[in-house]
Amino acid sequence: GTGRRLKDIVDRGQGLTRRIEQFPKPIIAAVNGLAYGGGCEIVEAAHLAIAADHATFAKPEITLGFPPPFGGSQRLPRHIGRKRALEMVLTGDAIDARRAHDMGLVNHVVPAPELLAAAMELAVRIDRHAPTAVHACLAAVTRGLNLPIDEGLAVEAAWFATTVPTAGVRRGLDRFLARAQ
Repeated sequence: GTGRRLKDIVDRGQGLTRRIEQFPKPIIAAVNGLAYGGGCEIVEAAHLAIAADHATFAKPEITLGFPPPFGGSQRLPRHIGRKRALEMVLTGDAIDARRAHDMGLVNHVVPAPELLAAAMELAVRIDRHAPTAVHACLAAVTRGLNLPIDEGLAVEAAWFATTVPTAGVRRGLDRFLARAQ
């Protein structure tokens, strides 16, 4: 019935945002317009986000009579703080790109014609590093974020240990030692 269909919609939406958040490679959202409702939840789940200067963000689900269903009531307060998130969720009001940046929802705001180039430039700055290190950093932050600090530190230590035997560490140490001489 209807209840089953609604549960399926929520499960699929939460599954999508979970996959984005847990993806082993960095996902950079490039927002070139409206990121309302589910679109905003995708930005929240993405590892990084860049917005065109005309982009806008909103949590308008309340205007339809329900709370954000795809993780927005949980991720948004973790990213921007409880009071800022509650203002967005409880009013449904839109915010502009500059405010989204000031609150920490997006990393950078750029003129619209530069949006994709800025996203690619950020990707290149990440891609210069060992893929094993990038994956370990993503996993440690994503998995540790909502844990008590001691548990988060254990997650960090475990991901550090996975990188120790890799070629990426050897190359990084070699470069560091060459500079130190």
